[in-house]
Amino acid sequence: MNTITYMTGLLTFYLKGEISTDQNFLKLKLPNTILALIPLGAKNDNIPVQQVASVSSNFKLNLKRFLVGVLICLFAFSCLTDPDAFIGGIILLLLGASTVITSFATELHVATTAGKEYFIPFLIFEKAKASQAEQLINNMIAERLNDTNNRQVAEAQTSAIVDAINNK
Repeated sequence: MNTITYMTGLLTFYLKGEISTDQNFLKLKLPNTILALIPLGAKNDNIPVQQVASVSSNFKLNLKRFLVGVLICLFAFSCLTDPDAFIGGIILLLLGASTVITSFATELHVATTAGKEYFIPFLIFEKAKASQAEQLINNMIAERLNDTNNRQVAEAQTSAIVDAINNK
């Protein structure tokens, strides 16, 4: 069984997402949060290997999230100048910086033969793990296609029979 664990958020660094494969299933585990801060269970999906059609990755910038993060940071800097709101400014600065950083994301897209799509978000720091997961799933798809390729199976069986006859 191959397993890849990754961080799903900066402020919730202790929550880990998980992608694992075994011989028959692709298993996805994504933690759920409220306002990206409070943990609230996890979403688990088990996808049969025969149902996985393709996988791709996409690096993108969520512009709306980026702008909101910048605005929160600017407001936090104005709060830092006021001694009465200094602690609130620090909290807002952490929240704003986290929002800006998470606006840059790599998204893994898994499509099934039934048409269902799974989107798995990765932080920018976890981009290598996204590539690793994509390669892992692509290898799983290639193994399944090789196992179900009738021509290759028939050629292997024919070669085995010819070898057995020649080695009498």
